[in-house]
Amino acid sequence: MKTFRLVGLTIELEGENGASFDEISLSDGLIINKEDGENHWMIEALLPKEQNEYFELLSKQQDELRLYVTISKKTNKPAEIMANIKSIMVLEEHISVLFEGRMLARKSKSEPEKVLGDLLTKGLHGDDLVHAFRQKLNEQREIHTKKSPQT
Repeated sequence: MKTFRLVGLTIELEGENGASFDEISLSDGLIINKEDGENHWMIEALLPKEQNEYFELLSKQQDELRLYVTISKKTNKPAEIMANIKSIMVLEEHISVLFEGRMLARKSKSEPEKVLGDLLTKGLHGDDLVHAFRQKLNEQREIHTKKSPQT
């Protein structure tokens, strides 16, 4: 198993008016890759005690939650995890909420769609559109290559 620091947690909730996103105020947290071949992760969030009622309500609903977790650095892109609340422990000044879930694959096709949409709104078309699209995708690949750890 590998353990990382949890630096951001957002919960997506479905409601009558569509999805809403609750950014959770973390005091501290850990996220553990179980390395079981099934992409299972455990998340422990140390939260202010005032959030106990909110998480007790979520826990009673027993629905799987869509979490967006930021690992190690605030500048990292959040990972998407479908998880359940396994336990809530009330401590002296905090609560500890334990989630268990599976990390979802990143939807890489959404990025090119965004790039294409941006270029279309700029009025590009034909060969100019194709050239600009390729250039933007190459720039993104270079950025991701530079961010990736070297092995």
